[in-house]
Amino acid sequence: MIQKTFQAGNSVAVIIPKKVLEEKNIKVGDSVNFSVDSVFTADTEIHDLTQKLIKEYRPALEELASK
Repeated sequence: MIQKTFQAGNSVAVIIPKKVLEEKNIKVGDSVNFSVDSVFTADTEIHDLTQKLIKEYRPALEELASK
C-alpha cells in the first residue's frame, strides 16, 4: 500500500485507512510499528511517469495494439 505523507503541525503524518485500522484492531493512541521502504518512492515515480507517457502517447499506443 502506498500512502502519501502530509504536514501535521511540525510533524509529517500518514493516514492509516479505516479498513487497516479495523483489521489490525488499532485504536487512537495505540503505539504502532511500521517500516519505510524506499521502493515505494521509486514505484510512485515510475507510476506517475508511466501515466504521463500513456496519456501523451495513447493514440500511438492504441494504433500499435490494434496491429
